[in-house]
Amino acid sequence: MSGYSLKYPVNLTPEEVNHLESLVSSRTAQVRHQQRAKVLLMRAKGSTYNAIKASVGISTLAIGNIIKKFNSFGVQGALDDLNRSGRPPIIPREAKAWIISLACQLPETIKGAPQTQLWTIRALVKYVRENCHAHGFPELANIQKSTLWNILNDREIKPHRVKYYLERKDPEFEENAKNVLLVYKRIEWIVQWTRDQVGEGYRIDELCGEVFLSYDEKPGIQAIGNIAPDLPPTEKHSSIARDYEYKRYGTLSVLAGIDLFTGEVIGIVREQHKSKEFIEFLKKVDEKYNKDLTINIVLDNHSIHRSKETKEFLSTIRNGRFNFIFTPKHASWLNLIESFFSKMARQALRHLRVKSKQDLVKRICDWLDETNRERVVFRWKWNLEDIENAFLPKKEGTSTKC
Repeated sequence: MSGYSLKYPVNLTPEEVNHLESLVSSRTAQVRHQQRAKVLLMRAKGSTYNAIKASVGISTLAIGNIIKKFNSFGVQGALDDLNRSGRPPIIPREAKAWIISLACQLPETIKGAPQTQLWTIRALVKYVRENCHAHGFPELANIQKSTLWNILNDREIKPHRVKYYLERKDPEFEENAKNVLLVYKRIEWIVQWTRDQVGEGYRIDELCGEVFLSYDEKPGIQAIGNIAPDLPPTEKHSSIARDYEYKRYGTLSVLAGIDLFTGEVIGIVREQHKSKEFIEFLKKVDEKYNKDLTINIVLDNHSIHRSKETKEFLSTIRNGRFNFIFTPKHASWLNLIESFFSKMARQALRHLRVKSKQDLVKRICDWLDETNRERVVFRWKWNLEDIENAFLPKKEGTSTKC
C-alpha cells in the first residue's frame, strides 16, 4: 500500500485547502463530499492510509480511489461521482420532447386534458399514460411520477408553479422615469450650488425659488388592540408573550411628503385618502412655504391626483404654484418617499398595539414629530451619465449600471 500512496500524491494550493476546509466544517454539505474533502486534506498533510481510514471511517480502497481521481480530475473531480455508462435510456428523446411540449401548454388548450389552469404532476402522468399510444410512444404507458419529474427537471420546467410578472402598461415609461431622475439630479446640483450661502444662514428653497417634495399615501394602517395584556420577558421566556386574539378598531391613512432639501416630513393622518384629503395636504403645503416659491411634487398617477376636485382647487391658487412630476405607472420605486414609508413601517408600526384609533393617530403624529427633530435627507444616488445611458438601447454584450 505504501507504493500505491506514493504513486498518487496530493498537492493542494492554498485556495484548494481553504475550499476543502470550509466544506468539512459546513453544516449543509453532503456527507460524502465532507469525507472526500477530509481525505484530501489529511493526505496532503502526509497522513497514512490507515490513519485516514481510522479518522474518516472508509476503506483504504475508497481512499485510494479518491486520491486517484484527484490526480486525474482535480479537486472537484475527487469530490464528485464520475459519470457511469449504465443501461441505455428506455425513454427515447422523441418521447421526452412530447412530454415537455405538453408541460409547456396550458391544460385547457389540450383536448382530453383536465380542465384546470395548471398541470399537476399527477394529472400530467395520467394524461401521458392515457394518450401515449395514440402519439406513438407506448413505452410511456407505465411512466412513473418520479421519471416524469426528472424529465421536466432536466429542462427546469415546473408547470405546477406560477411566477408573476408585471406588464409594462405605460407607453411613456422611459420619458416619465427620466423626468423624475433628472429632478433628483437637479436637486443635487442646487444643493452643491447653494452650499456656501446655506452656511451663511440662507434657505436653499429661497435661493433657488423652488421647493421639491416627494409625496405618497400609505393607506390601510390597521389600528389593532390587545384583548389580554402583553407579558414581559422572563428568564424562562426570552421574548414578549402576546395573546393571539386582538381587537380591530379600523384603519387609517397617512398622506405625507418629504422635503428633498431639508428632510422635513409634512404629513396628515386621516381615515381615508380621497381628493378631499389630498387637497387638505396641498393646502397645508401651500400655507407652509413662501408664496413666491414654486412647489414641485414627485407623485404617482393615483386618480385623486388628477381628479376634478383637485384641478378645481389648483385653479384657485396662483398659476404655477404647484408643479406635479408624475412617476410612470407601476414605478413607485422611483419615488423617494417609499423609503420613508418603509422606515415608518419598521420603526413605528411593527408589532404596534393601540387602545383606540385615536391612540394610533397620536402615535403616528408623535413619531412624525420625532422624525422631524432628527431629519434625514433622502438622496437618489445616480450619476448624470447613468441617467442618459439607462434608457438607450442596450448593445450586445453590455449592461446598464443602475
